Amino acid sequence: MELDHLHGFNPHAKFPVFVVLGPTASGKSRLAVQVAERVGGEILSVDALKVYRGMDVGTAKPTADELERIPHHGIDLVDASDEFSVAEFIDYAQPKIAEIVKRRHVPVLDATAPYYLKALVYGIDRGPGPQPEFRDEMEQRPLDEIYAELQQKDPARAESIGPTDRKRLVRALEIIHFGEKLPSEVEQWGKPRGNYRWIFTGIRWPREMLYQRVKERAEKMFQNGWLHEVQTILAGKGFSSTSGKAHGYRRLQQYIAGELTWEECIEETVRDVKQFARKSMTFFKGFPKVQWLDVTTEEEIDRAAAYLSHELKDMLSQCGVPRDEIDLP
Repeated sequence: MELDHLHGFNPHAKFPVFVVLGPTASGKSRLAVQVAERVGGEILSVDALKVYRGMDVGTAKPTADELERIPHHGIDLVDASDEFSVAEFIDYAQPKIAEIVKRRHVPVLDATAPYYLKALVYGIDRGPGPQPEFRDEMEQRPLDEIYAELQQKDPARAESIGPTDRKRLVRALEIIHFGEKLPSEVEQWGKPRGNYRWIFTGIRWPREMLYQRVKERAEKMFQNGWLHEVQTILAGKGFSSTSGKAHGYRRLQQYIAGELTWEECIEETVRDVKQFARKSMTFFKGFPKVQWLDVTTEEEIDRAAAYLSHELKDMLSQCGVPRDEIDLP
């Protein structure tokens, strides 16, 4: 898909928002950092786990060097002991994008969480607020019963979630019990929000190559102190019900409790992350107007960064941003 080559100021041009999406370990952050650095952009992390302070190793947060070179947002918003919802993320991210655009910088969204991204771009009908008593009741019910109830009441939503994601299954039933619409009616695609030019670029690897990258990254995290990170959080305020179920963090807690051996902990974590990568890729494929980069090497990502940065500079010129502000290396 070629992007328009229109040079010079255009009073009707919309300011670009550049979105990099794809599964974990696909090289999204590599592309986002390079593009942001070349066009003077600011990175907004669209990630359900990077919002938690102290959860650094297992979420692959930006390095100190990257944080120094490029402004990052959406990271370390709450403690690991706090609950955090997609609605809270939207309340944070929407004005943050507007702030970045007001500075005439390109918002570069590094998106790992499909549902967070969909809600941010296309909006959500928030439905009823959290119902603590209902959620406590659901925690006591077997997962297969919860899934069966949702299959009966909203088959489309049950199929899209699958039988293993307790949190999302409970939320779907919560919407049914306390809301006015079915979850499948609430979460339809709409038009992109905001007066922006949304540009979606996805990174896609052959499956076995992606799985190998997932395995190598997870093993590196274990070597770099992931266990110590979990022990530190547990010695403090601990995890919330959401943060504590994150990939790897849940398995490490099971290891600490003596429920898994070290080898089982690593194996189960790799399996969980592979499953998440597969599910998130399926979700991302449903996004409209995505320019997919099919890659087999990181060098291909680097070349794409150069090309995409050039296109973004042209778009900024159309929006009236002076060339001397965007002609970066």
